Amino acid sequence: MKVMISGFYDEVAFSLDEQIALLNELNEKYMCPRRIDNKNIADYTLEEFVANIKPRLDANGIAFSSIGSPIGKVDVNDEEGFQKQLIKLKELVKIAQVMNCKYIRIFSFFMPKDCDIKDYHDIVIDKLKKFLECVEGTDIVLLHENEKGIYGAEDTICLELYKELNHPQFKLCYDASNFIQVGVDPNKAFHLLKDYVVYYHMKDCDKETGVEVPLGMGDTDYKMIFDELYTRGYEGFMTLEPHTAKYALLRQVVAFIPFGKFFMPRFWKTFNKIDKALEKSIWKKVTTKEVFVIQHANLVKFIEGAGK
Repeated sequence: MKVMISGFYDEVAFSLDEQIALLNELNEKYMCPRRIDNKNIADYTLEEFVANIKPRLDANGIAFSSIGSPIGKVDVNDEEGFQKQLIKLKELVKIAQVMNCKYIRIFSFFMPKDCDIKDYHDIVIDKLKKFLECVEGTDIVLLHENEKGIYGAEDTICLELYKELNHPQFKLCYDASNFIQVGVDPNKAFHLLKDYVVYYHMKDCDKETGVEVPLGMGDTDYKMIFDELYTRGYEGFMTLEPHTAKYALLRQVVAFIPFGKFFMPRFWKTFNKIDKALEKSIWKKVTTKEVFVIQHANLVKFIEGAGK
């Protein structure tokens, strides 16, 4: 097994210089850009990126594991929004190419509330094919991430999309926490999709409360997943996307506001669980950077313990 660690470093800071500083501190060389200098990666033109962003990355030896784009995070019925995303995707392909980045993360469109998603099957397939047209003639692969609220939120639908599109430039990205938040068992989802997943987001979640928790503290059997990937000889990226802000920024708010335990019970319960596991006093502030570093350490332990 050969795992390369990456991360959404914008969870710690939007400033690229601060993101690079943390990468250097952790001795890592890959990042998944989402927000850079208070601007979404999809809002950069190639010219802006090459002039203002790439030189700083190159100077520090930083590469992209994938581009964490918002492409596909638009209402399925929003045709104007879809057309704008096609333009942005074409620009992201150029950015990926200059960074020698193989992957661009995409989604399969937000569904109307209380709809039968089967009614939108043909529309989703047609629009995903148009996304794929944007990468024709390149070696760029579009990674579909399971995300709550979109067409491909559940594991069986992700598999349906993969098999129906049947395209070498369409692969799956596995996000255990997102599966938990839509009521899908992440461990069963792993076994269903492992032959089609080429990229992993490292994030965990507490099933009871639906709140993200540090890697290994939730309902995802990461020990099983890493042992299986070790056996399969997995070679690829593990990208930290731990959603650190909720715990770091809200734990004291929930604890100290009057009746926070009753008004925000799921957060109160989950944050208390994390505090105990990390041996953190509620009187001491915890930063997003601190939580990210803890998650990074947890990921390293899983990688080192794989197959043992």
